[in-house]
Amino acid sequence: MGQSLQPSSRALAALPLFATLGTLTEAAEQLGVTRSALSHRIAELEKRLGVALVRKVGRRIALTEDGERLLSSMGDALDRIEAAVEPFRRDRGQIRLSTVVTFASHWLIPRIPQFQALYPQIDVAIFTTTRAVDLRKEEMDGAIRHGRGAWKGLASTLLFRETLMPVARPDVAARFVANAKPANRQGWHGAPLIRARSRFMDWSNWQQHDPALAKRRIKWLTVETRAQALDAAMAGAGVALMDMAYIATAVTEGRLVKLAERPLPLQTGYYFVHTPNARNLHLLKHLRDWAVEAARPFRGA
Repeated sequence: MGQSLQPSSRALAALPLFATLGTLTEAAEQLGVTRSALSHRIAELEKRLGVALVRKVGRRIALTEDGERLLSSMGDALDRIEAAVEPFRRDRGQIRLSTVVTFASHWLIPRIPQFQALYPQIDVAIFTTTRAVDLRKEEMDGAIRHGRGAWKGLASTLLFRETLMPVARPDVAARFVANAKPANRQGWHGAPLIRARSRFMDWSNWQQHDPALAKRRIKWLTVETRAQALDAAMAGAGVALMDMAYIATAVTEGRLVKLAERPLPLQTGYYFVHTPNARNLHLLKHLRDWAVEAARPFRGA
């Protein structure tokens, strides 16, 4: 029997890179091999196929007609192979976590270096979406969800309950507040109020807590998400209602000021959730336990 063809996957993967990058060095860097190793694999592939696949054009590399034909024949085969093996590869040390963008940007990501320092062997991939992913069907190991903690078929662990606190930039607050004592800051009721479409009931809940606000004519600034509402408050556009967990650092640093003596607690909260038999449960538990501990200061907010 003749010698079976077992072409190097990196040699094959280099072909589209040659077509776009035109250099052996850059292709080798993207594939994570040395220039000489990739050159050897290309030469071995050409020897096995009996054709030249690449040619030099000045200082650059281009595909020959046979190289172009092979690349065209492969189509998306390499992409499909990569997609097939990725779930098995990431089993070795990657956690895929879904959550909402505001939680990711203003609570999780600023703290993730602490987790990385504790568990350098675990890779974390964070995905943001406004919908609740189906952890039984989608390629996610776990999620941090907003709600009341009762999701059928999922294990859920409370991180912290939600709170509402009106905040503004110090110079904005100063324009509307005559008395600087936090307990007497009623003048802010004249400031523009920032509301997020994704959290449309927050100000209604606050108005029930603060009837004086409901009686006033309100100037609204409406944005899409709570993250945008926080950005708008930081930019000086008015007063936003935020969770204490999201504003703690900004308040401590003096970039925002609280405009009420106490936050308004809600029945909803943020929960770390996963299926009981999650694929990366041994890794997921490390992230869950770390998140629970990191959230401890906010459970009594």
